[in-house]
Amino acid sequence: MKSFEASARHLSFTEAARELNMTQAGISQHVRLLELHLRQPLFHRMAHGLQLTDAGEAYQHVIKQSFDLISSGTRDIFGEGHEAIVTVRANVAFAAHWLASRIGRFHESFPLISVRLLAAVHGVDTVWDGVDLEIRYGTCSQSGLTSVPLMPDRLFPVCDRTTAERLHSPCDLLQERLIHVIGNSHGWSEWLEAAGVTPPQGGLSTQTDTSAVALALAASGAGVALGHASLLGDFGAGRRLVQPFDLGIETNGVFHLVSVSGRAIRREPALFAKWLVEEAESDRAMSCRSLA
Repeated sequence: MKSFEASARHLSFTEAARELNMTQAGISQHVRLLELHLRQPLFHRMAHGLQLTDAGEAYQHVIKQSFDLISSGTRDIFGEGHEAIVTVRANVAFAAHWLASRIGRFHESFPLISVRLLAAVHGVDTVWDGVDLEIRYGTCSQSGLTSVPLMPDRLFPVCDRTTAERLHSPCDLLQERLIHVIGNSHGWSEWLEAAGVTPPQGGLSTQTDTSAVALALAASGAGVALGHASLLGDFGAGRRLVQPFDLGIETNGVFHLVSVSGRAIRREPALFAKWLVEEAESDRAMSCRSLA
């Protein structure tokens, strides 16, 4: 079974053999015997590698669920001889400007659980080996994944205090360097239109691929960024960023907590997920009270 599972994951007998410290011929023989037992081919042997048959793809799903359940059950019954770890892949801005200031509360409640935090920068990562949970920004409708929205979001201009003193109306933004986050579905064009300002053709700009960098640039006086309401608590509290105008626009993307559908979840990730959702709910409740 392990030979098939590793081969299906890598789509390569060679890579499976390397992982399991076996020979390629041994892996191939194990898979062939399994196919003979099941009386169905599990792989198409291609010149450039392997491709799962329909039966092989369905069987891979069953085997993976079984291995996950065995692993989880073993830990639950017998425990582990070392500190438990939950691996979370997170949007960089969310990790730096929301999660970092709160994760201490998780450790206070669960001191024996370590969190391994991995940065996710460039779009959607489809590799889930070794990753328990992910925090993504967007609409998150990918097949095979379960997502829980954490908080609604709004965008509004933010900058350092010196820059803000030059901004008396939204039109003044046309004289400033605007910081754009590549790939965001909503940005400066939408905000300026909502403010009644015609978006410029060209103009001064800086582009980056993550909101974390955009906020840091704005805080240093390098321009004006669009800040996410859900991420600005730390910056606002330290007065590093100010909001020169009250207008904010709704976005069609929110932060989601994402996991693989149908995969047995271990105790540690389940506890972290529950804590994260409760923290987000607490933030929403505080925001509503502040607006009342």
